[in-house]
Amino acid sequence: MAEINAKAYFILIVRLVLSAAFLLAALPKIQDPVAFAVSVEGFRVIGGDFALWVALVLPWLELVIGFGLLIPQIRRGSGVIIALLLIAFIGLHFSAWARGLDISCGCYGASESEEAPNYLWLFFRNVGLLLFSVCVLVRDWWNPRLRAMTEGESTS
Repeated sequence: MAEINAKAYFILIVRLVLSAAFLLAALPKIQDPVAFAVSVEGFRVIGGDFALWVALVLPWLELVIGFGLLIPQIRRGSGVIIALLLIAFIGLHFSAWARGLDISCGCYGASESEEAPNYLWLFFRNVGLLLFSVCVLVRDWWNPRLRAMTEGESTS
């Protein structure tokens, strides 16, 4: 059996934290898509029917990629989508902050509605998650065993 080093443990912990963040974000939004649609419209970027579609589709995408980060065959694809979503979330939060919007992020469900947005915290949290996703992507991209598993190659 191969020896697991500290770097592998670190990547495993980072992968689990990142996966948990997206799974925990998805579940409350799946349970109450109407409240999430209100949060989506609050950003004043999209509205109406498109906001409803985003509120219906985004949580399920977060759920799939949260689990996907743990499945070797789809890790890299899930990691790329997570990184792209985090970049979009950072941009949306920065935009709302710059425009002085006092809205609920909706990131982890409607329970955040009563709290005033802490845009600095949202920015740093998402940048941290983005750095985690980059760590996972780099590890997955250059791991020969994982590449063989996902591309059907042999490692010998």
